[in-house]
Amino acid sequence: MREALTSKRTVLLVVLAAAALILVSGSQEWVSGSSGDAVLGASVLHGRGTDIAPGALAAALVGLASAVTAATSGTVVRVVAACCALMAAVLGATAIILVVLDPGGALGRLAAAGTGRSGTLAAHGRVGIWAWAALAAMIVMGLGALGALVGAGRWHGLSSRYDAGQRATRGSAWDQLSRGEDPTASAEPRSEAGSQTFRAS
Repeated sequence: MREALTSKRTVLLVVLAAAALILVSGSQEWVSGSSGDAVLGASVLHGRGTDIAPGALAAALVGLASAVTAATSGTVVRVVAACCALMAAVLGATAIILVVLDPGGALGRLAAAGTGRSGTLAAHGRVGIWAWAALAAMIVMGLGALGALVGAGRWHGLSSRYDAGQRATRGSAWDQLSRGEDPTASAEPRSEAGSQTFRAS
């Protein structure tokens, strides 16, 4: 069961689905409310994910890119990429939690920016379903990154055969150099023999 949950395919599907949901939620309303500011009056305020918590969307992109890197790289890079994906999920979840805990403050900062003022305005806000969906998806992405970290030792990169062949070739050439031989000279006798045979015929 553990191997199935931490397999490359499962982790990639989980992270991809979670990141996609977070990115889609960015264009939706996360927070709505009102402000009693003299300039804005009693107008209704709406805050989309991209406006309220742009860091969360950036974290989703970082997590997705890190998961893809982990699935296509060697063991060391794989572990580093999995750690990056996990950190991105933690930071993204933190950004969303700050909005959920203080929706009025998030709307107040957005309203102040909209009127060209710095700081924040007094506002009352309530959290919408998309903010909760984004938070849940970010937690799922973090679990996927944790799965990548646990299962990284069993994964194989896309170019594992090529890398193995390259390592064998480099090792053979290094052994020849260690013995004082020129690894590039092995092809020369065959070329000369071929040319002599051609001249004899």
